Amino acid sequence: MKDSELVWSSESGDMRGKSNKSQSDTEVIESELVLKLRRLTSGKGRTVIEMTGLPQNKKWNQRLCKEIKKSLGVGGAFKSDFIEIHSSEFEKVVNILDKRSLRWKKTGG
Repeated sequence: MKDSELVWSSESGDMRGKSNKSQSDTEVIESELVLKLRRLTSGKGRTVIEMTGLPQNKKWNQRLCKEIKKSLGVGGAFKSDFIEIHSSEFEKVVNILDKRSLRWKKTGG
């Protein structure tokens, strides 16, 4: 925890973890989203597609990650502020986003 973070309040009680609950409740307006995609490779040739610019809705992000992984048959994970897909099939990820009418932008090389 950060030093300046409020942990206890006499009115509200325990304040730890309450800010994360509101993150799941925000409504996602898919027409306003612009997801940023970039392809990353490691030294041994493994490729990961990283997706940033996600909304502040944890459940929506998890469903998107699950849908992409399931349709491609690959692994991946949703981290706190990005989704990583363990695949080099960039075009297939883009096709899935296009089918959902989500806008995207390729970043990096």
